[in-house]
Amino acid sequence: MKIMVYSKEFAKVYDEKWTVWGAKMWPFVFRLVKEKYSNATSWLDLCCGTGALLKYVSKRGFSGVGIDRSQHQIKIAKHRVPNAKFYIEDVRNLSLSQRFDIITCTYDSLNYLTKKRDLERVFRKVGIHLAKNGIFIFDMNTFEGLQDKWCKTSIMHEPSKTIIIEASFDKKRAIGKCIITGFLKDGRLYRKFEETHIERGYYKTEIEQLLTKTGFSFRKYDSDTCKKPKVRSGRIIYVCKRKRNSKRKRTKLLED
Repeated sequence: MKIMVYSKEFAKVYDEKWTVWGAKMWPFVFRLVKEKYSNATSWLDLCCGTGALLKYVSKRGFSGVGIDRSQHQIKIAKHRVPNAKFYIEDVRNLSLSQRFDIITCTYDSLNYLTKKRDLERVFRKVGIHLAKNGIFIFDMNTFEGLQDKWCKTSIMHEPSKTIIIEASFDKKRAIGKCIITGFLKDGRLYRKFEETHIERGYYKTEIEQLLTKTGFSFRKYDSDTCKKPKVRSGRIIYVCKRKRNSKRKRTKLLED
């Protein structure tokens, strides 16, 4: 059964409550881009959500493109960043006739890929779409991060809505489950929605082995401090470049 995530109801709630990550990430990401690729002009944001990061990308004059599988999030993103291009697509099937100077994927979006072969596939797709001197920046929740933070229930209550978040983590399977139940005021009544979000908690070694396998060199940072990761850093930011000796077909953008 296909699990629906980021439905019309939750996309709106997400946009109101969780787009702060784009604002938090932007100063660090922008500084890296200016230091490492000052001539960059094109920017692809994978799993772009409602356009929180692309808003800053656009304001700085980059040519922005966003991809997300949720049509409801893309609808909001188009309104927020009208001069960017957007596509409704699964990142595992990424196929654009363009290469980009900067490619990002933030707010643990890649943790939704619970199979290593899917994560590897996305890394390869990114490599194909990355310009010669391009930079790939992404963050992921670690195994330790999900283990430490995904075992609780929280409630957000406002006059217009109540959101219940029930998170759990199965350490044997390295799988985190987050059940989001919402009650949205609609006149005198409330409309209910429910979504189940599944993430895999990857060990740092797993992520880094896949990056090396797919031809990337990288540096990593703790997302809270933007400095060297700690032993139990809950979220890691990776800043990646294609290795100079990495084989690459320059004439082909679509992998079989």
